[in-house]
Parts: sequence; C-alpha cells; structure tokens
Amino acid sequence: MIGDIIELKEKHLAIAKEIIAILKQRLTFQTPPKIAIGVAGESGSGKSVTAFSLQKVLEQEHVKSIVMQMDDYFKLPPKTNHENRLKSLDNVGVHEVDLEKLAQNIKAFKNGDSEIEKPLVNYNENSIGTEKIDASEYDVVIVEGTYIFEAEGFDYKIFIDRNYRDTYENRMERNRDEKSDFVEEVLEIEHRIIRNFKNNADLILGKNYEPINPNV
Repeated sequence: MIGDIIELKEKHLAIAKEIIAILKQRLTFQTPPKIAIGVAGESGSGKSVTAFSLQKVLEQEHVKSIVMQMDDYFKLPPKTNHENRLKSLDNVGVHEVDLEKLAQNIKAFKNGDSEIEKPLVNYNENSIGTEKIDASEYDVVIVEGTYIFEAEGFDYKIFIDRNYRDTYENRMERNRDEKSDFVEEVLEIEHRIIRNFKNNADLILGKNYEPINPNV
C-alpha cells in the first residue's frame, strides 16, 4: 500500500531470524518450487513488521522475497471502505477483501509466471490502481493480512496470537483511523472472525512474539 510506513527494529529482526531457523526445518529455500508464506493476525499485532523482517533476514541469506499486503486487496479504497462500514457493521468482514484475486496472484507466483498484476492501494489518494511485478526474480512471497488464511496456496502459515486489546498502544501509534468506539466495534468483529485462524497455523507467535509450534 502506498503511504504505509513500516519501521523495523532489532527485536523484529531477531524474531525473524528465529522464525527462519524454524522454517528451514520444513522448507528448502533457493531451489524450486517457489514458496508462499502467510502471516495473519489482528490489527496492530505486528503482521507487517514480521513480514518485512522476514524479507530482510531472507535477503541477508541471499534469498529474494517479495511482501504482498492484504490491504491492497480491499474491494473499496480505504476511506470509502470506512464510510461503507459506518453505514452498517454488517459490511465488516471477509467479504470486504478480494481473496480470490489474492489466491490467483499467489498461484501465479508459485507457477512461475514472470509477470503478476496485482491491486495497489494509495491511502492518501483513496484510490486503487494496479502494479505489475516481475516475479521471476523472487523465490518467496510473504503475504500479510487479517483474513489471508481464507485464501489458498500457502506452504507455511504464521499466526500472531495478540488480540486488539493486547495491541492498543501499537494501534494508537500507527492506526490511520482516529480512536473511537466505532473502531473498537469493528476490531471486535474482526476478532470474532479470525480468533480460530490459529488452529490452522503451522507456527504461532505468542503475546511476546515467542514462537509456539501448535503441533507440539
């Protein structure tokens, strides 16, 4: 998304190194087939910093990856989508996002398509355009977002187990919506939708980002 600012700190990179070490036990990088990793969690949980930290650590290990954000796949631009939610809370949910298009882009990447066309949101201009990615140069795609586990095609799923109450301070620092009871209602709806996503995760990050293997 154009207009989004991600600040990576040493603690984020340290956690990413731990995650990559765990991933190596199951996935082989730098050789075909191409790999899709999903990072899901609630608003403010750290999805973006985790995804971009993973990208940075992979880069240090000479594995080229690209990050795709679910925010680019909303069917309506940000401010328009917010106005639609104000009309009715029934408009909040998975149906706001074009997960079919996301799944198509993931499939195209894994199939080795040289060029992928995806949506691109410009937050400041409240618009949705498109961008073309030269996917041939990347070995891994990292997708982050609230509902992404509803899309198909992931080889490994990471869930950050921090809910919107745990992440209040993070959201106040980064959230583009002003604080309001309405925003908290929206986050409660999202919480109810995705709270069981961790049951389908390969790796869970706890409240302090500690890695938890759900199969152990």
